[in-house]
Amino acid sequence: MIELRTHDGMPEGAARTEWELLLDEDPTATVFHGPRFLSLWREVLGQRSPIRVHTVHADRRLIGVIADTNDLEGSATGPQELRRFMGGTEVTDYLGPVSRPEDRTDVADAYLRNLAADVDWDELVAGGLAEDAGWGDAFRRAADAHGLAILDDDIEDVCPRIDLRGGYEAYQSRLPGRMRQELNRKTRKLARDAGELELVEVPADETEAAMDDFLDEAAESFPDKAGFFGRTDIHAWFRALAREFVDDRTLRVHRLQVGGLPAATTVSLVRNGQWGLYNSSFDPAMQSLAPGMVIINLLIEEAAGEGCHVFDLLRGDEPYKYRFGATDRRLERLMIARG
Repeated sequence: MIELRTHDGMPEGAARTEWELLLDEDPTATVFHGPRFLSLWREVLGQRSPIRVHTVHADRRLIGVIADTNDLEGSATGPQELRRFMGGTEVTDYLGPVSRPEDRTDVADAYLRNLAADVDWDELVAGGLAEDAGWGDAFRRAADAHGLAILDDDIEDVCPRIDLRGGYEAYQSRLPGRMRQELNRKTRKLARDAGELELVEVPADETEAAMDDFLDEAAESFPDKAGFFGRTDIHAWFRALAREFVDDRTLRVHRLQVGGLPAATTVSLVRNGQWGLYNSSFDPAMQSLAPGMVIINLLIEEAAGEGCHVFDLLRGDEPYKYRFGATDRRLERLMIARG
C-alpha cells in the first residue's frame, strides 16, 4: 500500500536519516536534494515560505521525499497560492523529489493525488527537474490520472556537464582538437606571463572566513551580478554553507595561485562522484590572461583524479562553459493546476 505523510517542518532524527540514505539510492540526486542543504536554505533564505515535507511509503518503507513551499503571490486575478519545490532557484541548481528510479511513478502519483484533494493551492510550479531523471514524465502521467491540467510544460534552464569517465586524459581525448589546444594554450600563457601556477584547496578552518573575500571578488568579476553577490543574506548563505559542508569536504574552496598571488577562486559541491562548480571568481586585473578559465581547467583535472565521473557547471548557459566541451542537461518545469 502506498501512503503519503505530510510533515510541517523539516524532519529530524530517524526520518532525516532515512531521507539521507534514500539520496544514496537515487542516481540523479544531488547535494541540493538533501535535508542538510534544504534545512540550511530554510534557515537562512526561506524563512518567509511555509514549508511541508511529504514522505511516501510503501508498506512502511520510505520510497520518496518531496519538500515544497506554499507561497501567496499577487496576480491579475487576485492572490494565488503557489506550491513550489523547496529551495528556490537563486542558490539551488536542481530541485524536486528523491526516490529510487523504480519508485518515480508511485511517488509522483501519491503527491499529485494528495494535491488534487487539497483545496489550499492554485498552481504547482514543478521546476528544476533534470530531464534525464524521469520526474517530468512521472508528473505528466500522474496529472492526467488525477484530472489535473498542465498549464505550461517547458525547459526552464540547463546545467552544462562534462563527462569524466575514464579520467582526465580520456576527457581531453574527447575534446575537439582546437578546443583542447585553446585550453592548454591559456594555461601555458598564464604561467609564462604571470608566474608559476598552483591550485590550492583552502583549509577547512579558513573556509568560512574566506567566503566574504570570495563574494567581494565575485562582485568585481561579474559587475552584472554585483547586486546579488553583495547582498547581506547571500554572504550569510555562503558562510552557512561552509559551516555545514566543509568538514566532510562536500564543500571545497580552491584558489589559483599565480606567482604566489591569488588570481581566481572556486566554490564546489562534491557528492557521490559528481563535482559541481557552484561559483567562481577571478582577479579582474588579470582578466586578459583568463585565470577563471585556467582554474576551471585545473579543477576538472582535480575532479577526474579523484575519480569523479561528472563535472557539472550547474545552472546557466554562459558561453565559457561550452569551451570545456560541456553538454546540456536540461531542466524541466511543469505548471500544474486543477483541471
